[in-house]
Amino acid sequence: MISLCMIVKNEQDNLSRCLNSVKGCVEEIIIVDTGSHDNTIAIAEEHGAKIFYYPWDDDFASARNFSLKKATGDWILYLDADEELEQNCCARLKKLESLPGIEGYIFQINNLSDTNDPLRHINLRMFRNRPEYRFEGKLHEQITHIITSYNFGTVVNSGINIFHYGYLSSQLLTKDKISRNYRINKKLVDSEPNNPFYLYTLGGTCINLKDYAGAAECYERSLDNVDPMAIYAPSIYISYISCLLAMGRLKEAYGKIADCKKQFPDYVDIHFIEGEFFQKIGLPKKAIKSFKKCLEFGEQTNGKYTTRTGVGTFLPLFELAQIHKTLGDVNQAAHYQAQGLKLKNYAINELVRYCQFLGELSLDISKVQESLCKLLENLENPRRSLIISQVLYELKEYNLALSELINLPDSNDTAYIKGLCMARLGKINHVLKVFDYIQDTALDTFILDVLISCWCTNSPMAASEFLQGIKHPDQEFLTTLRSFNDSLLTRSTNKIDISHPTVTKLIGGLLTQKCWAPVIDILNLSGLDTALSKVAYLSNHQPGRDKLELAARLSLQELKNGQAKPDYFYVLGWYFVNHDALTEAHLMVNNALAILPDAVHFRKLLLMIYRKQALKIIQSALENHPDNQMFLDQLLDLQKDLLTATGLKGGH
Repeated sequence: MISLCMIVKNEQDNLSRCLNSVKGCVEEIIIVDTGSHDNTIAIAEEHGAKIFYYPWDDDFASARNFSLKKATGDWILYLDADEELEQNCCARLKKLESLPGIEGYIFQINNLSDTNDPLRHINLRMFRNRPEYRFEGKLHEQITHIITSYNFGTVVNSGINIFHYGYLSSQLLTKDKISRNYRINKKLVDSEPNNPFYLYTLGGTCINLKDYAGAAECYERSLDNVDPMAIYAPSIYISYISCLLAMGRLKEAYGKIADCKKQFPDYVDIHFIEGEFFQKIGLPKKAIKSFKKCLEFGEQTNGKYTTRTGVGTFLPLFELAQIHKTLGDVNQAAHYQAQGLKLKNYAINELVRYCQFLGELSLDISKVQESLCKLLENLENPRRSLIISQVLYELKEYNLALSELINLPDSNDTAYIKGLCMARLGKINHVLKVFDYIQDTALDTFILDVLISCWCTNSPMAASEFLQGIKHPDQEFLTTLRSFNDSLLTRSTNKIDISHPTVTKLIGGLLTQKCWAPVIDILNLSGLDTALSKVAYLSNHQPGRDKLELAARLSLQELKNGQAKPDYFYVLGWYFVNHDALTEAHLMVNNALAILPDAVHFRKLLLMIYRKQALKIIQSALENHPDNQMFLDQLLDLQKDLLTATGLKGGH
């Protein structure tokens, strides 16, 4: 008999998913509530759980142990409400009860992320119900070392997966886990300042609070005190390196990469982050070597290391494709991209990139579509057709995208793509027909996407027809869009507020699609009716590439018209810097300085250009002398000044 033991608080959004996943797997459900004021208890009762209450005292181990005391089963399985067991595992789980000589089972935890592929680690989650077995640790509580210390039996791998949703940003923000964990963790570190595990977990909470300097200090102290045999020791390195990169401390990051490789040479994640590092500082040949090393190791699923899904398979293949594209070898880029897609063939962005590679190799769209279908032949409909249609839409092949959906029943996903294609083709009546199939969660985005499609095809009248034909629970949202569209349609004197969040999203969408004309109309109607004011708005505060491109286009047109203003030269300088055209960038900034020689921001841009030019010389030297430490040090010094803070790729 298996008892599921859980501690919960305000888990109405997660609990049903978790309890449904164990239906038929356990005979008893113990729910210990620590202070819910939502529908958590009612949901637990619907699933036949035994409910107990425990006053929360910032001690997870204490609450867990209270739940264990209430369990009557021979075995304990413990889960959190934001987790679920993999599908169709009940028969395998039940068999684990009868295996002799075993005291506990390890499960593979797949931590889902908003941006990266899941991060995997192992954790003991099922064990015999003995009074000796109790958790320790107020935060990130542990029990494995307790069970193994008694030597009643062995701990083995169950081969079963658990999926964890708790690190998704929506979960962290909704439940304020970050502040709670920081508060508890800080107390633990204050009481045991040299405890490496507490320092490691405190570093993670500092990262969530964007305190990179605090996190770096925690990771450094954790490494100074950790036992190299600790299962989390390699993860400290990955998190520390990612943190150092985020702060631009490249030399330190490179040193820690070398230390980790020396201590854990078979850890695939460190070779992957090394490849990212070399790619970032402009050493593609070294990056290629690192990513190929990842492929030699392959995916590490034995639980020895905490590892990011894909670092031994499809992720290095995609990175190799990008490097070869940058090096001008599109044929090799397409080869690596295809190899990666054989392992992860539902990744829309990667499929689009593959098709773009084929287009650069002069394959016509029918051949591209044929290659796409071959890559996805292992998927069944409707998923295969839906993915192909999404890719074809991104490739602006709207009729072909619709042909893939013709035999599929309308659902949220199929209606979404159909609607966008119809909008691009100017068939608003068809868009209105699929509108009722769009789910509420996707409604706002769908409406904005349709409007952007209409304006990109120069059809504000079609947008007006669409807006008049739909209903939305948020009337203010619809009114804003209708007023906005009417202003574009009639060129009215009503001033558009470009700081309004909805308008900002629309401008961003139009810029992404490179629909310059409607953006210019919007800026005119917002009161930015001169070229100089538009350029100032678009280029303010280090803009994205799309904003900068429109600013550069407007600046170039004004210069052609004889308006030789320094800001126009400056914007073009930034544009050329972003496109690595340093000679042209140098010329533009010199022109700006000839008019305003004392402008500080002009001189800063010129200094950046000089650094980038020096960088190219050193990168070239390292191609010929890859092991020259002096060249590498100079490269890292230059990159430290040039690189903006990175996201925490690979952080554990």
